[in-house]
Amino acid sequence: MTTTTRRRPDPGTVIPEETSRGTSGSAVEGAGPATGSAIPGATSPASMRPGVTGSESTDAGASAAEDAPDLGLATLFRPIMLRLDLLVRRQNSQYSLSRAQTSILHTLASHGPLRMSDLARLENVRVPTTSNSVSVIESMGYVTRVPDEADRRGVSVALTELGRYRIEEVLKDRDRDFAEQLARLSPEHRALLADAVPALISLLDAFEEE
Repeated sequence: MTTTTRRRPDPGTVIPEETSRGTSGSAVEGAGPATGSAIPGATSPASMRPGVTGSESTDAGASAAEDAPDLGLATLFRPIMLRLDLLVRRQNSQYSLSRAQTSILHTLASHGPLRMSDLARLENVRVPTTSNSVSVIESMGYVTRVPDEADRRGVSVALTELGRYRIEEVLKDRDRDFAEQLARLSPEHRALLADAVPALISLLDAFEEE
């Protein structure tokens, strides 16, 4: 019998690392994933999932887009509306009437005397909130409580002459301030805003109908 003597490598020689595999063919720790094996956490394309074809995946995406056709427009408008709301809140600090008080006076000027529940509905707030605001502007002499025309046992809120004069002055001041901001825009942009007014009014009506 011939004895084979295995030669020891010289110091400093790098021995290539071998990848050992078990009987099942899977790689042991330290080796890369076997060809065709799934990587944990990875998501397979729809076309590679059992029972799902590429055309079905495309149809599903198109269906989702059809279900929310205005999502992109809403995403564009949302930050604009938030910034406008913030700017309006800051602007309110320079007026003697708060935004809620101005809104109530404007609503009464537009609709005439209203019951507290109807006024709260138009203002889109709770009745106690509206009642508190009415009490404040009533102490200023801008509104008064009168018997309801339809139900004498009920009470409505109506503008006084002082209140009507005050809301007209406040709205004029706000219009002048807003006009100064619009004057900074180009004529083309102002024309586009004017064309969008009917659509914006319809949008407000849609919110109020909810």
